[in-house]
Amino acid sequence: MTIVFRCSNCETINDIPNNHQYKLCKKCGKIITFEPRESIIISDSEAENDIFLQSGKLSTSEAEKFFNAADTHIQQVSALIMALEKKSGILLDIQSKTLPDTILSILRQSKTSSLDELIRNCKVFDISLEKIEKIIIQLKKEGFVYQPKSWLISLA
Repeated sequence: MTIVFRCSNCETINDIPNNHQYKLCKKCGKIITFEPRESIIISDSEAENDIFLQSGKLSTSEAEKFFNAADTHIQQVSALIMALEKKSGILLDIQSKTLPDTILSILRQSKTSSLDELIRNCKVFDISLEKIEKIIIQLKKEGFVYQPKSWLISLA
């Protein structure tokens, strides 16, 4: 199962596996999460998945089809979001002076490479999504981290 949704920043069509909540947009690089009114759940075998993802931005007819599907999937997507939000971060022992060092320490102590887990743990330290986004870009430029997939982040 895959969730297909629009980036609220640039309106590019993205997809994410159903066990993740956050992703970096493939076009603008913003941290995005799927929202019930702009998301549909599809099985991985459906041909529509390819149509939406290859289109990048939706034409008028595709947008109409997409939002009609989104209306029928609202309850499923809402339930999935609530389940993902119930996952809690792990209390980590972080002793660093700067936000980039804090994020690197979180990544070092993390059990997975999930962007979701990084964001949940950063929320414990009151680091906003905007700051996380900027720091990830900085760390990628400096070669400390890389993204094997847009919903994963790993130490280099």
